[in-house]
Amino acid sequence: MGLKKITFDGGSVSAKTDADLYHFLQSSQLGILKGLKNSVSYTLANNIVTFQDGYISVYGRIIYVEPNTQIAVSPDSNKYGYVILTVNTIDNTVNLSLKENSGTYPNITFNSIIDSDGICEVPLCGYIKTTTSVTLDLNFKPNYVLTDNQLLNDYKTQLRSDTEPRVITPTLVSSGVYRISGTSSSELYRALLVVVVNGTTHVTFASPMLFITVGSTGGVQYQIGGTNYSMNFVYNGGLLTISCGNSSHKISRVIIYKY
Repeated sequence: MGLKKITFDGGSVSAKTDADLYHFLQSSQLGILKGLKNSVSYTLANNIVTFQDGYISVYGRIIYVEPNTQIAVSPDSNKYGYVILTVNTIDNTVNLSLKENSGTYPNITFNSIIDSDGICEVPLCGYIKTTTSVTLDLNFKPNYVLTDNQLLNDYKTQLRSDTEPRVITPTLVSSGVYRISGTSSSELYRALLVVVVNGTTHVTFASPMLFITVGSTGGVQYQIGGTNYSMNFVYNGGLLTISCGNSSHKISRVIIYKY
């Protein structure tokens, strides 16, 4: 029990202490440090996978991959495989190896090594091989560790995309009755609908009102040519049905504003 100097002259810092701090400061992310050096990018030529330099963080344990690090894959059978980085804190080793399986990708050993010693495997590359060839799996995406700025920018981009108004052309069900698909109760619960009637009239409806009453129904008043009408909304099974107050009214589009 007591105090231990870490960031002090003459302080003693263990690998475990460093790993704890790195893992915390990296928001518990695990993978390749994106944007540092060449981010451990890779290519395949002559059945050899070549990695460019970069850093990998595995529960705060930092591994540097040197430029032109290579590993060969033999086209000797029909298999799915990974190039695996194995971190073993039991015997204090790291190594690069292949892990393969027939029919599907192999399972990996993914143990937390933050609280106790163990083995953790991190796939860096996915490939598919036959008896005559080896090809990279372009659908494989390695884990990346992002900086706070990168995370924030990604969040801002996602937020802008998520709140961008959606314009939907409804399907005619019958005279004055229209239907839109491709929405959900979670989207409608935080959205404002603008229904364009007869090209010029904009009817606004707060769609969360659909879920206040049993049956997911709601309505709003609108006016055309000095006459008041009622527009009704019914949501069921991913479909939103909109009924105009007059069968001659036509809905050209519905705009979903999310907030």
